[in-house]
Amino acid sequence: MFLKSLLRQFFLYCIVSCAFFWMYPPTVHAMDPSPGPSMPDTAFSLVAGPSESPQETVTSSPPIQTNDGGNTLVYLDPDRGIVRSVHIEEAWVENAFYIHSVNQDNLSSGHEWDLSGELDFAFNSWLGGEFDFPVFLQTYPLGQGMSSFGPITLGLRAVAIQSGSDVSRLAGILSFEVEGTWWPTPQTQSFPGVGNELTPEVLWAFRYHRVYFQGITGYEMPVSEGAVADYFFRTSVGRTWENIWATQIQFDFNSALLTPSGQTMRGFSLIPEVAYFPFGDKLLGEIGEGISVYGPSGLQPTTYALVEYEFRGY
Repeated sequence: MFLKSLLRQFFLYCIVSCAFFWMYPPTVHAMDPSPGPSMPDTAFSLVAGPSESPQETVTSSPPIQTNDGGNTLVYLDPDRGIVRSVHIEEAWVENAFYIHSVNQDNLSSGHEWDLSGELDFAFNSWLGGEFDFPVFLQTYPLGQGMSSFGPITLGLRAVAIQSGSDVSRLAGILSFEVEGTWWPTPQTQSFPGVGNELTPEVLWAFRYHRVYFQGITGYEMPVSEGAVADYFFRTSVGRTWENIWATQIQFDFNSALLTPSGQTMRGFSLIPEVAYFPFGDKLLGEIGEGISVYGPSGLQPTTYALVEYEFRGY
């Protein structure tokens, strides 16, 4: 039964991903070749960071005219050259599909591997949200430990401030979101700390040249048995390289972990990450290896992985 459920979830994600690729295939856009003023050497590329060469650039955003008489096209991308972290939601709004994997590297009995899908949607550049598909929760040893489909999440996000673009030296975004989490089939004894929640959040992202900072803070308010009240703060700093790579390091403060005995432990996590986006903003792959400390329980290594497909602009 476990393997059948895992395969069904995997095939579902594959079908959804293939459907997006079929309906919205990746597109390569180039700068308008018509004459226009030359850009300074410190100009940014249209993907993430300063331009390395005048060759064509990959992006999914609609073109907008600059103030040079309409001779040059600049592509405005929602992320403004900032690469999302594996464990921090993006501050901007976009249309994209994500697959997340969180695996506790300790494979002894009772440790978890979670697999989930996320659909982000944008009504315009200022208002959007996300829908998180049911999380597939499973414990080691796989096939023998407990497994279940976990909560679903719906969030609405409003961007309060956004400035700059992919080609500007400075860019920044500040937004607010409210998420509601609901677990149709709760199994609080098998998966402590998981339940129905309401979570207001503040998200931010700032970029200077190739270096960027981003973060999220919020408060998880339990509305059912099993969930844990938790104030959290996550932030990261990163840098893009050669317009196809990015490295960053994430810091999580005050994360809550509920033990099977019912004890709540506060923790800290450090997650170095590497991101690869060979097709620009259309496709992103990212992996991070985190080390968490929860009270007297010692170090807990965890592997995070993320795949993103951005399927259209606003």
